[in-house]
Amino acid sequence: MTYNKIEQIGPYSFIQAGGQKVTNDPLMLVDFVLPLNDNDRVIDLGTGAGVIPFLIASKSRAKRITGVEIDREACAVFERNIADNNLEDRVEAVLADYRALKSKYKEGEFSLVVANPPYIKAGAGRVSPKQDRALARTEVAGGFKELIEVSRYLAGDKGRIAYVFPVARIFEMLEEVRGAGLKVRRLRFIRTSRSKPAKLFLIEAGRQGELVIEEPVLI
Repeated sequence: MTYNKIEQIGPYSFIQAGGQKVTNDPLMLVDFVLPLNDNDRVIDLGTGAGVIPFLIASKSRAKRITGVEIDREACAVFERNIADNNLEDRVEAVLADYRALKSKYKEGEFSLVVANPPYIKAGAGRVSPKQDRALARTEVAGGFKELIEVSRYLAGDKGRIAYVFPVARIFEMLEEVRGAGLKVRRLRFIRTSRSKPAKLFLIEAGRQGELVIEEPVLI
């Protein structure tokens, strides 16, 4: 396992796994779901070294933040980050395949389920020979259907579900969300130029609510 130099996430030091860097995608996702209060129970599916839990810890009062990661080495880095910052009372690392979480948690146990899932569909494009990169970029450990079904269970009747994903797959995402009996409540598009179309979007879904399309964000 290779490591990047220590970065700062708010008041916390943070080491990313696999020589990767913290990108804008998790930053935008966390800003999308804020504000959170101390009663919120948050779970991040496919957390890697814990970027999203650390961002949530630094920007909110949420006291229970769980990150689930299937890759053993990435999860070990996440645990190290938690220990180095004395966050054991707020942040929990869980080594698991998110597809098996129904046997670990009760339905509706979390008020917010988030994910920055792999962008490349299984069977499309080259899969990295490095396990951590393959899991981060390609749907080798579950696709939309599994992710949304588990998210729906964890969020229950009242919880929120939020993802960041490429616009190129928005219709596929919307179809799976609706097929799971969920309603799309918010959409926000992310643009890197005023003269170019959005490449990413943020989506919030739940069992109740009406759609609001928000102003695009320029980064």
